Amino acid sequence: MYEEFGVVAAGNNVTFKLFFPDSNKDPAQYIKGGIPHIKNIKIVGDFQGKINHKNWNINTAPEMTKQDHPKGWLYDYKTTLPDGFYQYKFFVTFENGEQRWCNDPCTKYSGQDPNHENSAFVVGGNRVQNVKPIANRLTQKDLIIYEIMIDDFVEKLFAHSNPQIQGKAPLDIIREKIDYLVDLGINAVEFMPWTATYGRNFSWGYNPFLYFAVEDRYTNPKSPELGANLDRLFRLQMLIDELHSRNIHVIMDGVFNHVDVDKNNPGRGFPYYWLYQNPQDSPFVGNFEGGGFFEELNFDNKCTQEFIFDVCKYWLDTYQIDGIRFDYTLGFFRRDGVDTGISRLISNLRGYLYGTNRTNIALMIEHLTDNRYQAIDDTNRIGATGCWYDPLMFQAFDSGASGNVNTSIMRDLHTSRDFYPGNNPVIYIENHDHSTLVNKVGGSRVGVSREENWFKTQPYAMALLTLPGTVLIHNGQEFGDEYYLPESGSDRVRSRPVNWERSTDFTGSRLIDLYKKLIQIRKDYSSLRSPFFYPDNYDERNTKFNNQGYGVDIDKDVIIYHRWGIGKDGKLEKFIIVLNCSSFEQFVDVPFPHNGRWQDLLNDEQFQVEVYWLNHQKFNSNWGRIYYAKV
Repeated sequence: MYEEFGVVAAGNNVTFKLFFPDSNKDPAQYIKGGIPHIKNIKIVGDFQGKINHKNWNINTAPEMTKQDHPKGWLYDYKTTLPDGFYQYKFFVTFENGEQRWCNDPCTKYSGQDPNHENSAFVVGGNRVQNVKPIANRLTQKDLIIYEIMIDDFVEKLFAHSNPQIQGKAPLDIIREKIDYLVDLGINAVEFMPWTATYGRNFSWGYNPFLYFAVEDRYTNPKSPELGANLDRLFRLQMLIDELHSRNIHVIMDGVFNHVDVDKNNPGRGFPYYWLYQNPQDSPFVGNFEGGGFFEELNFDNKCTQEFIFDVCKYWLDTYQIDGIRFDYTLGFFRRDGVDTGISRLISNLRGYLYGTNRTNIALMIEHLTDNRYQAIDDTNRIGATGCWYDPLMFQAFDSGASGNVNTSIMRDLHTSRDFYPGNNPVIYIENHDHSTLVNKVGGSRVGVSREENWFKTQPYAMALLTLPGTVLIHNGQEFGDEYYLPESGSDRVRSRPVNWERSTDFTGSRLIDLYKKLIQIRKDYSSLRSPFFYPDNYDERNTKFNNQGYGVDIDKDVIIYHRWGIGKDGKLEKFIIVLNCSSFEQFVDVPFPHNGRWQDLLNDEQFQVEVYWLNHQKFNSNWGRIYYAKV
């Protein structure tokens, strides 16, 4: 429903629509909240000059008409306009005489004026329609996701590009980099939030205020040509079409726990807060489960549930995306009692997708409980397809920095443990929330030498791509980009441009070759994506390998584990993975589940196993082997 509001342009006919729920008409709409107490609403903007009025003139601005709606009230206004990119705001007069400038909560465009945070719409140009779905959508366990922070990804590509870059938006630059992503081997891209954020300070996108709109700076070509401005949203379609044509899935990052409201500047921030005479009466905003840094959305109220469901439906339907990452779901999850937050949202989306015959849509949650293993139970209860799961990352941080492996790593390598069948952890050793892995293993400080620490990350990359779950790689991780990021404080959210020049230096080329090979191995051998892992329920008191030869030897800092599953040809495949996490070469007796010919996929060597062991095998420092055999 809400996706149908905002500005609707059919040719040159334009209709503005603004909806308010009313529990007097539909008691189910909200249990806490009230009506907006609006006297009238005018639409003010730079389109007024096209209807024989002065732009941004309140006195001559058209007034919206209040219409009946089964669930509340609908304000609308119709006009005819020539092709163009237009910005506007609602000028609201309340019953108590107070007046306020407000945005449109359902606008599909954010404005480009840095001082006023306007809503916007387009008449003419290429419309977003018939977005190309991906041909064969994979299950979540088969995805190798590349996390992109759009600003960071494109900053140096803009800076080092040729003059033809003029008239291009960041989304265009990403489209030109798709060959790189294909060559790397990933099959999914997760974009950090592309929805419009409040304020002009640098943002990761986690302070949303316009849920149906793409952040202006991502689609703005900064070109004086009319056509370039008319095709803003079409740029996102072109990017998704091209990614889908190259068999790369598209996942958006949705921030539905909270909204940004600037209480020092009435009217600024989430519109459904300020469109109420008393913002405390807004049924969309209010305490739900606590947490977060902004104003909470109140999922006790059905109107909020419908609004966020329609936001998800809009992006899934209009842009044919292949999944959503739900940010900070702890903030809208109720463990005790009926959960009207993320659990109901996931359930409703599953039902809707089933009804539209769409399968393998990833609905993954970021659910970082204090006890990370509690997140597994919550994920199973919520019905998500998986959750971001970071214990392996912290093991990599600690072990990589100290050079000493703790036996507790065995639990965190068994990433599929306790997840319901079909649910998958999203595993990673680096993401946007922390310093890069190279920085962490080098001491987690400003000034870490990339050249002296990159090799320490190698065994953890090998683990990442040989474990159960959905793999996620942060932009630049594949060539050992290095940045320090404080764990707290205002300096956390800042620009970290991807240093593309590092992808071809000695360190970068070595690491990127390793990632390409590991990614290809994971794609070639489907059994590496199975949930099967040994040793399970490892006794962490064992500081040496167990009786079968698996586990951790803390004196050598070597890890050995067994993976298996059914291959693409229907035959059983087995893997023995050995990781030397120490700074010294080690000699290890390697166990095997059967005799015969085994191949080291990583180093392209063949081995003949007899009596179920290869004894006194040499392993180079910070390196490993992936032994493979088909039964």
